[in-house]
Amino acid sequence: MKRLLLSIFISFLIINFTYFVSAIIINNNIEFKVQNETYKTNSSMNFGSITITDSYIIFNYTGFYVTSMNDITITLVFVNNDITNANDGEKILDFYAATNSGNVWFNLSGFTSGTDYRVTRDGTLLSSGTANSSGFFTFFNSQWSSHRFQIYQQGEGDITAPQISSITNTFSNTVDTQIGWENITAQVTDNNAVDEVILHLTDPFDTSTQLTMNRITGTTIYYYNTTLGQPGNYSYLIWAEDLSGNNESSTIYLLSLPSNWDIDIDGKCSVFDLVLVSNHYSETGAPGWIREDIDNNGAVQVADFILLSNHYGESWYV
Repeated sequence: MKRLLLSIFISFLIINFTYFVSAIIINNNIEFKVQNETYKTNSSMNFGSITITDSYIIFNYTGFYVTSMNDITITLVFVNNDITNANDGEKILDFYAATNSGNVWFNLSGFTSGTDYRVTRDGTLLSSGTANSSGFFTFFNSQWSSHRFQIYQQGEGDITAPQISSITNTFSNTVDTQIGWENITAQVTDNNAVDEVILHLTDPFDTSTQLTMNRITGTTIYYYNTTLGQPGNYSYLIWAEDLSGNNESSTIYLLSLPSNWDIDIDGKCSVFDLVLVSNHYSETGAPGWIREDIDNNGAVQVADFILLSNHYGESWYV
């Protein structure tokens, strides 16, 4: 058949199945109407040809007329089921079309009157225009083999990445690799909505881990709280993505976690650490209440001196 007419808002009256080249392939999960009854496919439907007389076909409340001098094959991929509430940049229709040559007119219906749309052919802008008062949007193509056409509501949509600021890291008091904690926070905002915030943490052995940060309810503050355990130098950055797929990364920050035996946190175990422990010898308190309680058992005693002597002269800060 030389002319294939597809459109919206009514239903089939006549469907002819033939062996002609023209075809419409309705992919899985697409809704359509026949005689005002709505159907939804659970597998692809391949029609050799379709003749529509005095009626329209509905695919998720949209559709199109196609006029061609030659047989044309159309493969429907996606139809937006809520065009009237679509946002700038949102995809409306996605389909493949193939024929031999000639101008092919696509007269699309179900669009929002007075709204601008743009058409891409194989990912490159082909044309743009405005839907008329009846909700029809028209474009044509004259370069043929097989092409993919995608139609978007005009506008760039959301192209603004999240903003990351006020990055801080705090430690428990006292700082301790066994019973202490480290907390990294950041403020993350977006013009639409933040989807996820990830902490990329690299440990002293250069092993990187991606950790999901949590949001404090009612705020734009995200945090990750943990006990790192391994003393040494860490680095981290924060990555955020919004619901539109825009993303942003912070600069790299450093975090140094001292060993428990470095009492004065100067990077090494020395006589000064021994002096500090001796100043609190035989004192008791909650486990780990001061750094001099190296083994976190609630008492500064001989065992703490032994731990210091085992590491005397060592340095954790590289």
